[in-house]
Amino acid sequence: MPTKIRHSIRRKLLLFYSVAILAVVLLDLSVQVAAYGAIHEFEGRLSRYHSVHRLRLELAGHYARMERGLRETALTERLPLEGELHDFLYVVSGLEQVEPESLNAFFSLQATRRGIEAYFDRIDAAVQRRIALDKDWYIDLAHAGRIFGYMDTYLSALLSEAMNYGELRYQLLIQRISRLRRLTISGLLLFVALFGMAAAAFSKSVADPIRRLAKASERIAAGELDVPEVHAPTGDEVEVLARSFNTMSKSIASMLTDLKGKAELEKRLREEERELMEKERALREAQFISLQDQIQPHFLFNALNTIARMALFEGAKETEGLSLALGRLFRYALGAPESMVRVEAELGIVEEYLSFQALRFGARLSWTINAQSSAKGALIPRFSIQPFVENAVRHGIEPREEGGSVSIEAHKKGGRLILNIIDTGVGMPPAAKGRKLRDAETASEGIGIANVRKRLELRYGAAAHLSIKSEAGRGTQVHMSLPVEEAVEAPA
Repeated sequence: MPTKIRHSIRRKLLLFYSVAILAVVLLDLSVQVAAYGAIHEFEGRLSRYHSVHRLRLELAGHYARMERGLRETALTERLPLEGELHDFLYVVSGLEQVEPESLNAFFSLQATRRGIEAYFDRIDAAVQRRIALDKDWYIDLAHAGRIFGYMDTYLSALLSEAMNYGELRYQLLIQRISRLRRLTISGLLLFVALFGMAAAAFSKSVADPIRRLAKASERIAAGELDVPEVHAPTGDEVEVLARSFNTMSKSIASMLTDLKGKAELEKRLREEERELMEKERALREAQFISLQDQIQPHFLFNALNTIARMALFEGAKETEGLSLALGRLFRYALGAPESMVRVEAELGIVEEYLSFQALRFGARLSWTINAQSSAKGALIPRFSIQPFVENAVRHGIEPREEGGSVSIEAHKKGGRLILNIIDTGVGMPPAAKGRKLRDAETASEGIGIANVRKRLELRYGAAAHLSIKSEAGRGTQVHMSLPVEEAVEAPA
């Protein structure tokens, strides 16, 4: 059901023009207010004139009273002149609050202020001499009279400036107000007539085609796309709106067809993206396993080298024991193709490796392995601990004449697996200690540690933390922190 329009365009347009007419009326009122402000300014100027004239008269009266009092009255105490001085200066301060008519008026007002202060000083001096029966009191009175004459001249000039300026401003204001009133009344009458006729004509020419456009829009919103074109030959924006509406209705129909094709295309793109992610994951897994397998020939080479040297030194007496230990190491390195093993299995191969090396080092090599029960079942990449133990034996303990010990610890803390390998070997020199782990390929540790570092990055990313601390003569500490991965037991 079509939605009923509550307010027609015709009413809105008429309301708009009514508001426009009201704005014009308000404009006229603002002009009247401006005229009232001008009159208020004139009244302020007139009040200033009266204030100057009154100040002049009061000063004249004050001097006449003081002269008569000093001549005719025997004074015995000082007169309260400070209050009168304050009253006169207060009047002058009020006059200074208004912008002066000219530079001469400003100087006249400032001279009057200074003259009042000097005038009262002389009057006070004459009073004091009169009280002291000094015959020269009239000299100060005469000086006060001359100062009064100067002030009367200044106030007369200020009054003249105020009158001239006020007359000029009054004539200008009267002319401006009259001109503004005539223009406002004429403009109001013209605007009322024009806006009234334009509102009626424009509302009729605009409201009808917009009403047709509204009905056509409701039909499209209801799902009816086969809507006839709306023609509005008005020659203004309404005609542009009608043309755009006709183009839009045609575009909607073709857009629905395009959306179906785009939906199919998006579906295929998501499938291709998913396949690409699977391939990338498989590639990373292959790279991980490839790096992990690099450790095997390296480890086997070192083991065979140890057997060769023992055979050379001992005449092959302990070759059988070394061969049995080496066989167990081979089975771990070559017989377990999976990439992740339990911590317990990794510590087992470390135990085999240390037992293997003990046949060679004898009492010079000792070790301890401490692992929490909960940490033994966690999964880690194969050969994550053994390369560090091998590095500790070959580069830390072997160069030390008295030998050393290796300590391996494994425990859980806050959802992470903590691994520590500590040896008491010769440690690293300062130059080697400052090297970053990413430069391990060129360091003395060899390919083993670099391989572990790369495999941890591939497996855990930024979640893996590996740090090596070493001090020459005091050994090396390796600290690893990995996210805990629990082994899943196979069903019976």
